[in-house]
Amino acid sequence: MLDDVVAWGAEDPNVRLVVVTGSFARGEHDELSDLDIELYVRDASLLLEETDWYQQFGDVLVVEALENPGWHPTRLVSYVDAKIDFVIAPMSALAEGAAYDGPFTVVLDKDGRGDRLEPMVGVSPPSAEQFRTCIEWFFAAALQYAKAVARDDPWPIKTRDADLKRLLLQMLEWDFGVRNGWSAYPPHNGSRVGTWTTPDLVAALGACWADLSTSASAIALRESIDVFTVVTQRVADAMGFDQQTGERAAAEVDRILGRRTASRSNT
Repeated sequence: MLDDVVAWGAEDPNVRLVVVTGSFARGEHDELSDLDIELYVRDASLLLEETDWYQQFGDVLVVEALENPGWHPTRLVSYVDAKIDFVIAPMSALAEGAAYDGPFTVVLDKDGRGDRLEPMVGVSPPSAEQFRTCIEWFFAAALQYAKAVARDDPWPIKTRDADLKRLLLQMLEWDFGVRNGWSAYPPHNGSRVGTWTTPDLVAALGACWADLSTSASAIALRESIDVFTVVTQRVADAMGFDQQTGERAAAEVDRILGRRTASRSNT
């Protein structure tokens, strides 16, 4: 499939540079891995406004067309027995170079511009503001999660849980950076988390998810807060940050969950 994309790019004068990223660039792909391809082109609209071009690489099942404000549009194309995630970027994006937060491989370079692509070195340490924002947003989601538990309303629980897990993952990645001197990146989207976080957290993370029952969800919320608090303290100690916001918010979560317990006892 990659050979087909490269052959097509070589023949299409609009396509100037093709880069492979993700698991294929890391050499960690398997038969279920997405093929991540970045296309640097003269006129992005020719690819964004048409669909025929990606149909030639296989039997298309579904397409996710994402505009990604502030970055570059993507077309995530699921084929029978394969998936390609295309990033479509204008050549002007290379005017000041481009930095990658992981391995990449240039597979087609018509204009000798591949030397403008550079790897970023490791996870970027958070600023005090970024650290505080992560804590505040995590507990904002946790508070709403707790209210949904108290109301015995499972769907909003799952919605808020997704929000706070994203922020928990961010803190885990910062902890990884602390432990590795900010010199490497963990796998994307929490993949293989058991291989790059510490054993105590691997054991604790298993209790951070629940089924649709509110009783199990309450337990999972408390476990998630416990893990987040441990990791937050590690990062705070390493970076010299204050993390008192979390303590007060965690107490409020317990108060809200206590209302649910009291209500069920009264009935």
